Amino acid sequence: MKIITIIGTRPEIIKLSPLMPIFDKEFNHKIVHTGQHYSYCMDKIFFEELKLRKCDYTFNIISNTPASQTGDMMRNIEEVLLKEKPELVVVQGDTNSTLAGALTASKLQIKIAHIEAGCRSFDRRMPEEINRILIDHCSDYLFTPDLTAFNNLIREGINKDNIHMVGNTSTDACLRARNLLNWKGLDESLEKRNYILVTVHRQENTSPENLKSIINSLNIISKNIKIIFPVHLRTRKVLDENNIKIDENLVLTDPLGYKDFIGLLANSKFIMTDSGGIQEEAAILNVPCLVLRDNTEWEYLVKIGKTVLLGTNEEKIIEQVNYFLNNENELENMRNMKVKIKTGASKTIFSIIKDINL
Repeated sequence: MKIITIIGTRPEIIKLSPLMPIFDKEFNHKIVHTGQHYSYCMDKIFFEELKLRKCDYTFNIISNTPASQTGDMMRNIEEVLLKEKPELVVVQGDTNSTLAGALTASKLQIKIAHIEAGCRSFDRRMPEEINRILIDHCSDYLFTPDLTAFNNLIREGINKDNIHMVGNTSTDACLRARNLLNWKGLDESLEKRNYILVTVHRQENTSPENLKSIINSLNIISKNIKIIFPVHLRTRKVLDENNIKIDENLVLTDPLGYKDFIGLLANSKFIMTDSGGIQEEAAILNVPCLVLRDNTEWEYLVKIGKTVLLGTNEEKIIEQVNYFLNNENELENMRNMKVKIKTGASKTIFSIIKDINL
């Protein structure tokens, strides 16, 4: 069977890192990289650290708008699919690269497998939410991480026979990385659980107004505890263009490789993030996670108390973070909260795909 996996961003590289080597071994497998994350610090280092081979096709698509970016991706992907004539296209998550891969394969009547299907934030203001819905409804084989995602697809009228509840490949990826990498902090001067880790990158949080609000709250919080903030390239651009003030105890770094980031995450007091993937990694590593959003596609983690929604209001962020800083027992309860983490999603997905009669 000839399979093409389409990737474009760091989360896709990470979450597919346990699966792509299996595909290489068992199928005629090609990897297409759209170049959505295009710098060494955002991309290549992940291939090196996670022991992944080079991609068969790599584009360098840098567009000014999401629509033009997606269109450019589709044109390039179409050329590859017409040349390679795969029987199955595999996509993961909710990015523009994933959407471009699914739409292009659908137009060419090539079967599509969507990994991490069915996740919903129920907030259509988020570009990722629109992507998720479109990708799921283009796909032929939908691999969901949990029962909530499975039921979301059933409610949307997707055939139950096409849905497979397999768990999440991010669990396999995080555990695989733990065996591959040397888990240390970024700086020996950092004491375990004596700093907060922060990431901010989503479109709704990187408007000048919203980012200023978040940074103002971090500046105030950093008067009591050091904050480490690896800055996404999009976020850095907004910070620089708007001369947003950064206090000295809010330490900005360049984007980190997986090894350094996971090391920082594992040793942090807690993380504040708007990333869906990091919410999962924090749960796997039992690190308290405060989400800089009003909603999340991983609602089950909020319901059981493993993560907390902070929102983006400056006063609310400061109030809730100070509460946790002054109540270590609450953080300990979050660390000790048991999550039913299903391992082996990658092998299950492979087994299902292997048995597909295309």
